[in-house]
Amino acid sequence: MMQDEMKILAGAGGLIRLIDRAAATYLVTLDADNRTVTWGRNSTLNYGSIQGSDMQSVKQEGAVFVVQLQPSTNGVSALTFSTSSKEKATEWVRAVEALIEQSEEQPPSAAAHQPSDANASVATPVSLKYAVKGTIVEKQYALLVIACEPRNLIGICDYSEEELQIFEKLVSYTFHTTLVKVRVPENKPNHGVIFAPGPLGKMEGDFYGFRNESAKHFGLKIANEMEENIVTIYQLLGPTSTPWTPADFQEVLERQLRTSSWWPYGDQYEILKSVTTPYFDHFDMADLRGGLPWKLLDLQGQNSTIFVHGFTCFESVLHCWSYANLMLEPRFGAKSALPENLDAPIAILGAGVSGLLFASTLTALGYTNIDILEKTDRYGGKTHTVVEDGPYPKNSETKEKTVCELGTCYLSPAYKPMVDALANYLVGNHQIDFTKKDPNFRGIVTKDELPPSFNADLVMDYGEYVILKAEAELGYLHDELIDRLVAKIDLAIDLAKYSLLHLEYMGLHMPMPATPPSALQREFGKQNFLEFLEYHNLLALVGVLQYGYEVQGYGVLRQIPAYYGLVWITPAITWTILMDSLYLEDTPIVTAWTLGWGNLWKQIVEKNGLNITLDAETVRIARAG
Repeated sequence: MMQDEMKILAGAGGLIRLIDRAAATYLVTLDADNRTVTWGRNSTLNYGSIQGSDMQSVKQEGAVFVVQLQPSTNGVSALTFSTSSKEKATEWVRAVEALIEQSEEQPPSAAAHQPSDANASVATPVSLKYAVKGTIVEKQYALLVIACEPRNLIGICDYSEEELQIFEKLVSYTFHTTLVKVRVPENKPNHGVIFAPGPLGKMEGDFYGFRNESAKHFGLKIANEMEENIVTIYQLLGPTSTPWTPADFQEVLERQLRTSSWWPYGDQYEILKSVTTPYFDHFDMADLRGGLPWKLLDLQGQNSTIFVHGFTCFESVLHCWSYANLMLEPRFGAKSALPENLDAPIAILGAGVSGLLFASTLTALGYTNIDILEKTDRYGGKTHTVVEDGPYPKNSETKEKTVCELGTCYLSPAYKPMVDALANYLVGNHQIDFTKKDPNFRGIVTKDELPPSFNADLVMDYGEYVILKAEAELGYLHDELIDRLVAKIDLAIDLAKYSLLHLEYMGLHMPMPATPPSALQREFGKQNFLEFLEYHNLLALVGVLQYGYEVQGYGVLRQIPAYYGLVWITPAITWTILMDSLYLEDTPIVTAWTLGWGNLWKQIVEKNGLNITLDAETVRIARAG
């Protein structure tokens, strides 16, 4: 066993230059018997740890050594340690090399992760009755996969008391998107995307942002030369006792568009389509501390049932995919619930994102008898990809249709493992930096966000806003040159610090720790995301995270539990932001699909030959045991 005080950062080897300024000092322990390196404030309080099996290599640079990690899904590729001397670093390098050698093991065989052959006997403990246009169907299944919102099946499914106690604690929002065709005004818009933190912060259904789909496709300059553009508008409503109808959202939207000081298109618009959907089922802080996400993880597979809807972890496509991978590890009950017979009948309720992803996973495992029941007349769930035939740029010879997203829309560098795994379903569908590297493409409304003494424009470029917001949060009353330089340095430092904190609290592997982190009972289980940033002196990041977290519709920093902020904002994202701010890499932070998310689901359905029954209303579910 070795033990020394060191400074640590997480991210990549490029952080060597920041370690003395950005890192706190920890007591670092290498335990050869347990094959781990741990760090904490003292010998009894460990903040983080890394297994030898997660290490790939180690290299030394003076008194600093860098441990390169195995590829992980949260974006941390290395740990950088600063010791007291070059000699001390050499000792640690040798010890870490020995730890890596000791931890090298043969990977488990593929057979260990596959069901038995198709000749095994089939038990069908799930009885499911559903109706399709008045016709009642009753079938028996070996496995039930609930990919729809579980509360919609209360009174229909024979839920256990444990299941019901989890479901009744869920809190959700309502998301409303509107697709409009607008006249391009004489005073050409400066931004293709505008986000207003103030209206969103109220969570009262206000109009808080838009994305110009024509500018996303053709570029802002060309879009401004067109007579008309297609624009997607966002509204978000927090928990309410009285649900809003689509008409309620439209009434608020039209009233606010007439009076908005930052909506550039005036009243020259035509509503083409709108979507209203329940959004982001999650738990409050008390129920997170009570461990409800992990109690659900422990229930997975019981009563021949697996839950895969977004409420299990987080709303995004990435987290639905990652959660399925986590839950199907051999250590969890969901894995043992998979039928041994590959021809065993399996029912999936819900043909949304999580249902289609899980069906694809089962198909890859060799299962051949999967029924997907969808109560609506379409598949894709919260994905609403709309392809508009025009408007087109003037004198355009190539009539490229405009892909618009009213639901699932963006992806980030954190999505790379998922994108790689689903490559077979992305033929012809490519990631694009829809800003076209235009630094002005994204705008932020500054009202009530910056001190009056800054004399800030009402709508400001995103990059400029991030710096000024950092100045404001650091307490500067004026936008001075020296303050701006300090704010830039603090942004870089805080992004690097955040990566290590994320590793300490959430571990290396997405989408969530396999067991409740001890920190959940400490500070971050009792704080909203803004309080978490303040507690760790990371307020310079507020401007970055307002856009990176809030614009997605996942709540606001001062309200959402810090746990969910950490689930969504991983080092894969913060590292890209940091490298971009230091001009060390040219990786887009936010991208979109050329053919839209809907095309991904279409390829999954067609290439897997998925059997989807639309307009299927579940009547009764009875599970043996």
